[in-house]
Amino acid sequence: MTRITLSCTEPYAVRPFYAGGKPLLHDAPFWGMTLKKAGSMRFRWNETNGTRDTLLKEITSGGSASQNGAPCDPVPLELIHSKIVYSVSSASDTYGLQGDGIVTDRTSLMPVVTAADCMPIFFYERERGVFGVAHSGWKGTGIVTEAIAVMRRIYGTDVKNLSVALGPHIRSCCYIVDEERASYFKKNFCDDCVREYESGYANAKRYRLSLEKANLSLLEASGVRDENIAVCDDCTGCDERFGSFRRETGGDVQKPFTVQAAFCGWIR
Repeated sequence: MTRITLSCTEPYAVRPFYAGGKPLLHDAPFWGMTLKKAGSMRFRWNETNGTRDTLLKEITSGGSASQNGAPCDPVPLELIHSKIVYSVSSASDTYGLQGDGIVTDRTSLMPVVTAADCMPIFFYERERGVFGVAHSGWKGTGIVTEAIAVMRRIYGTDVKNLSVALGPHIRSCCYIVDEERASYFKKNFCDDCVREYESGYANAKRYRLSLEKANLSLLEASGVRDENIAVCDDCTGCDERFGSFRRETGGDVQKPFTVQAAFCGWIR
């Protein structure tokens, strides 16, 4: 496994996939994520977001191009914290749909999801040329398994050739949960993805939750090779370069916060 950071002060950062512990810098898609300074990348089918539209156009055409030299088309999706993953062959295939993951083998496309503390997960299978991205919050943990299943079923993906990157998200240093959620993760994923936190509350235990460890356990169970995995160490809760639901709102869903775009495609 390779550990990386998005050490970048630009509106967005782009990074390569890894295979055998080495970066895939040629003839491979890249993955990336916007930062807080880019503004909110919130997406709803019934809304217009000019800031998002302008930046995605810059990413896909401003020095970035698909494998055949033409700009990529962003493929959007309205997120609902689910385990729903779509296989697409055109940018219009997700129109009006809700879900949390997109995969494709079309180099002319750039799948895009949003995140603000939840973990973006990026995929690339080298032999079939399949790539994509999924949004994995606590409710959607397990979508990585579904995405791999879709890639196997639709494209014949071989997990031996699958590279996966776990993007910036709220890490265990900042992600404190109650006993019910901790028990759910221990039961469904792995024991060491939670550890007790000294909260100061005499009658209520609190726990630190690691979305990284939960998803790594799922990747291992799916047969993804450790040397083909990259993990981003950046914490959206700690680092103010990133948007964060918890840090910016204190958990109040009525307050605005900076939603980021996580994308994957044949871009530079």
